[in-house]
Parts: sequence; structure tokens; C-alpha cells
Amino acid sequence: MRPPLVYFGGKTLLADRIAALMPTHGHYVEPFCGSLAVLLAKPPSPHETVNDLDQDLITFWRVLRDRPGDLARVCALTPHSRAEHTVSYEPASTDLERARRVWVQLTQGRAGIRTRTGWRHYQDPAGSTGSMPDYLSGYVDRMPAVVDRLLGVSLECRPATDVIADYGRHPGVLLYVDPPYLGSTRTSGGYLHDMANEPEHKEMLTALLGCRSAVMLSGYASDLYDDALSGWDRVEIPTATGQGGKWSGRTEVLWCNRPMPRQQTLFEDVS
Repeated sequence: MRPPLVYFGGKTLLADRIAALMPTHGHYVEPFCGSLAVLLAKPPSPHETVNDLDQDLITFWRVLRDRPGDLARVCALTPHSRAEHTVSYEPASTDLERARRVWVQLTQGRAGIRTRTGWRHYQDPAGSTGSMPDYLSGYVDRMPAVVDRLLGVSLECRPATDVIADYGRHPGVLLYVDPPYLGSTRTSGGYLHDMANEPEHKEMLTALLGCRSAVMLSGYASDLYDDALSGWDRVEIPTATGQGGKWSGRTEVLWCNRPMPRQQTLFEDVS
């Protein structure tokens, strides 16, 4: 199951592999939920809670869950339009329109960014196998399955460190923590609520080290993370990032304070 929108730094390409490495848990919590790509890729847990500091993004998920038919209808009727994308940054008078405009920003903007970007469109027909209206229709088609998945999910809208402190007290919880990438490990911005500087990441790492819960942290390799989490399990996952039609190889790193399950390959000794 894939998200009904694009999101900068989202884990759609990695979600299945991340979910397969998760330790056993009874309550799944995401302090930085973004596109919900990982939640949508994993089997439901008895308890699930997602959080994001972006109030408009949480409004999108709430409206999708509470008024799925209305949101799908207005998104389906939204044209692929430069003017529509420009208007989407103006204040909305209703939650339904607020949710629709978030969807427009993320699907018609560049790179799944909520800040103002150029309009996502194709000029060279060789640039894509499908048209942008086709892509937008495909995002709408994903909504019904996502709605069913969201029915058992609780929504929070607080600073991530507060969520980590509250839910991290309980051993049966798994915190999947996917913060904005550390500024020194990436080449561009794009997050509405960024954490580009080391002090913010140090504060988060201190909070994670104090958790009794299971913690799985996503990021790019960095000395800051490796030094702070030196006793944690660590897995590298090859992946790629794309922007403007150009793709480059990257390596996602997962750190976990519990052993992460590894699948045996055909070449491993099974005796």
C-alpha cells in the first residue's frame, strides 16, 4: 500500500525493507509521520499512533479518515494547473479545503515539498511514461485503501521530542523515528519544519537513549549518530533519491536499540 501523495524524504521506496526489520511490538508510534509510507507498508499493530508537527499535514490525514469520499472527490476534480498550485498556498476557510490544498502542494509541487516550489509538470514527452493528470489520478485511487488502514490509527500533532518522551517510557512500544536528515548529510532543504542543525539532533538522540521502548531510527550515515548510538544494532540499505528527473545512489542507515531480524539468504548456513 502506497501513500496518496508525495513527500520530501518519504520512505516509499524503502518502506517494505524497513518494516521487515522491525522488532516485535504492541504499539507502533511515528514521531515524524510525513507521508505514512512505513505505517502503510507494515501489518497493523494492536495500537498505532502517528505524529507530525505540521498541523496542515495532520489535517489532511484526519480529513481523509473522517471524510474520505469528500476529499477524494475534490482531489479528483482538481485540475493539474499552475494557477491551482499557486492558490494552494493561500489560507483555506474549511478543513476539507485545507486538506485538498495540502494534497495539491505535495502532488503538484516539486519533490513533495510543502514550502513554495515550482509547479511540477513535463515539457519533454520523453521525461515520463505518463502525464501529470494520470499521476494525480493514481494518487486519488490510493485513497480508499489508505482510509481503511487509518481507521485504527491515533493522530498526534506535537513536537517529536514530547512524543518520544511520553511513548518511549513503555517497553511494548516501537518508536520508528524518521527525522529530517541531518544538514551535513544532504545537499538541499525542503522540510517545512527542518532540523538541519546538530543541536536539534543531539537533543533528539538524548531523548531516544533514555527510552525504555524499542527505537528504530532512520538517517544517513553520520559520525554524530554513530558515536551516540555505538551500542545499537545497525543496518545499511542501498537506495536512491531523485529530484528533477535525476537519480543518485544513497545509503539509508537504520539504528535500533533491539536486535533487528535478518532474513537468511540462500547462501547462508541453515544447519
